[in-house]
Amino acid sequence: MNTKYEITDIVHEKYPFLHRIRALRDIGSEVKAGDLGGFVESESNLSFEPGDDAWIFHDAIAAGEGCVDKGSVLRDRAVVCGCAYVSHKTEMSGDSRVEDDAYIRGAR
Repeated sequence: MNTKYEITDIVHEKYPFLHRIRALRDIGSEVKAGDLGGFVESESNLSFEPGDDAWIFHDAIAAGEGCVDKGSVLRDRAVVCGCAYVSHKTEMSGDSRVEDDAYIRGAR
């Protein structure tokens, strides 16, 4: 059961299949319960495992079979899509993009 975040009814302006997330509890030091995050296509895009502080901020996107977990964060307009996997405290920001079958671990 996902007690970390909910997928809201707020849709992305350009991609209506994406929805903004909202924190259901405090996550790490930056996210407080009730804060809005970035956009996901489904719960499979962002880990909700206990103790995992992974988060999607601002207008960042995780879509398709892309996955963000293990303390990684997306900021600004970063995108993870396709079957890309972002893990182990990776931090993506700006207009960075990870797609296809890429696996990013512990990078900035």
